[in-house]
Amino acid sequence: MAIKKYPIGIAFSGGGAKAAAHCGALQALKEYGIQPDVVSGTSAGALVAVLYASGFTPKQMVETFQGLNFFKDIVTPSVPKGGLFDSRPLTELIIEKLPYSRLEELPIPTFIVASDIEHGVPKVFTKGEIAPRVVASCSIPVIFQPKCINGIHYIDGGAFQNLPVSAIRQKCEKVIALNLNHLEEDKYKDNLVSVAYRSFMMMMVTNVAADTAQADLFIELDTYGCTAYDMSKIEDLFYRGYESTVEVLEKKGYQRVMPKEAISFSKKKRKIDNIIKYESWPFH
Repeated sequence: MAIKKYPIGIAFSGGGAKAAAHCGALQALKEYGIQPDVVSGTSAGALVAVLYASGFTPKQMVETFQGLNFFKDIVTPSVPKGGLFDSRPLTELIIEKLPYSRLEELPIPTFIVASDIEHGVPKVFTKGEIAPRVVASCSIPVIFQPKCINGIHYIDGGAFQNLPVSAIRQKCEKVIALNLNHLEEDKYKDNLVSVAYRSFMMMMVTNVAADTAQADLFIELDTYGCTAYDMSKIEDLFYRGYESTVEVLEKKGYQRVMPKEAISFSKKKRKIDNIIKYESWPFH
């Protein structure tokens, strides 16, 4: 007996603050009558996936992170062991904002991809506490401390699968892949953080190819000139993600089912007190 498949799944790639473009893409998909029955996400894409599955609108997702500073509200410096930063603030933020605590409680089935650093294999979470699993998926090696879940240490899912199409491919009739990362030219910076981050970015961009080939619809979102840690551009990224998606849908012959919704964001003051400004960090 054949297993019934979900009609539509969406795979969200990782990309840090650039994930705001995913929110714009979701807004465009909604206006064209496309809503997923299942979602998968890697790194920041995992955060978008759980927010969407929890019932957040695309606008509400962006508003959740407006005005925040990555190096104060998302992570905090730590004594270097497995990584330079501790993700406890992100864990607390997820617990505070989400109306659900476990993956199996989400109204839309959600698959979160992380990398098991001890066994050298990808891990797809479909149940368990949401916050630690999302944080595990976001833990870029060297930059962030690995996340320990049930005695196993995990790092960013992008190490194996930054665009998690294969996590849901066999479960869906159609998979839409939303990709954020493009390897732009960047001048060499002679420090550990910059080299580690740049190397990981190269690895993530490379492993996207296999999953891209498995997608029924691949949408490259416009995030050029933006970085994973600059939270000041998330409103702009929303609009760019929207326009990128509309352009692809129109070219593929999709028709609108609702008019373009006028969406604007109120400006929130960025939190920059008592921290070193983003521009001075070496992976800028």
